Amino acid sequence: MSGERQEMSLDLSLPASAPRKPVRARVLAVLRPAFVLAGVVVLALLIRDVGTRELLAVLSRAAPWLPLVLALEAARLVLDAVGTWVAYGSRSREVPLPSTIRAQLISTVVSSLAPAGRTAGEALKAALLSPYTGAATAAAAAATSQAASLVAGGLISLPCALAAYLLTGPSWVTLALIVHTVLLVLVGAGLRCGMRARRLGGWLNRRVHRLAPHTETFQESARGCALLPARPILAILLGRVLQVAQYGVLAVAVGIDTTVVRALFAQGLNLVALAVGALVPGQFGVSDGAFALSAGALGTTTAKAMSIALIAHAMQVLFVLVGSLTPLMWKTGSPKRG
Repeated sequence: MSGERQEMSLDLSLPASAPRKPVRARVLAVLRPAFVLAGVVVLALLIRDVGTRELLAVLSRAAPWLPLVLALEAARLVLDAVGTWVAYGSRSREVPLPSTIRAQLISTVVSSLAPAGRTAGEALKAALLSPYTGAATAAAAAATSQAASLVAGGLISLPCALAAYLLTGPSWVTLALIVHTVLLVLVGAGLRCGMRARRLGGWLNRRVHRLAPHTETFQESARGCALLPARPILAILLGRVLQVAQYGVLAVAVGIDTTVVRALFAQGLNLVALAVGALVPGQFGVSDGAFALSAGALGTTTAKAMSIALIAHAMQVLFVLVGSLTPLMWKTGSPKRG
């Protein structure tokens, strides 16, 4: 979730003074509102189909459980911040952990709302923490954190896939989670390999000379820990375990007879929704549809299954608000230079 790729713009014979957006940026500028609209429409149709009154009754029943759900989400965000902090390796002592937690809260706004937002969130964390170690080291830590997140997501998907198989057999959810497991671990490992590859660093140095000092620092930082660094992966994986507990609590809150298997299955649905709805900010409509379709596997009604996703959306919006206010309410001093 860190490095930005260089994009090429189409030559539309514009005047030289007129700035031209990359092709991808222009395409996403059109697609993002379309995906947002589609997600809201799907969510509205699902709510209409289930019934507003029935949903409100389920949601009101869940209200007493919300403080515990919020506490689990806060703890998960702290563990994500710890994952980024330990990704600095031997230089983590130069980066205050409170500043990392602050950066995590601020980046939550981008991670929650931007399509494929975790990548942008890690980049923002790197920018916020770069005054402590320099941009190249912060970028390496952010990329390591991203790789650790991918691997941790793949690892937690494995028991979720087993739970899906126990509840639904060889269904689309089971297959999706198995593919999710393999892809995320491979992509996470591939990202770390690319960060450490000397040939790639040499190629960049030859092509873009001004990047040479930064590339060397970046790769030196990337090689400062194992190919798959245990501490960042463990911290983020523990956060995913907390998220399983969180979805278990949500299921109990809405009145579902919950087991560990069903909690893992609910987390699996969340992971599938995140993957399928990567371009939909907040996965509005996508996660709701996934839970609605899987009500039978959860042994409950569509209203109760959908309520899990709706409460998760509300919690997401709350932490986006907290993240938006963090720069105003939580100031940090200038880093001390040795």
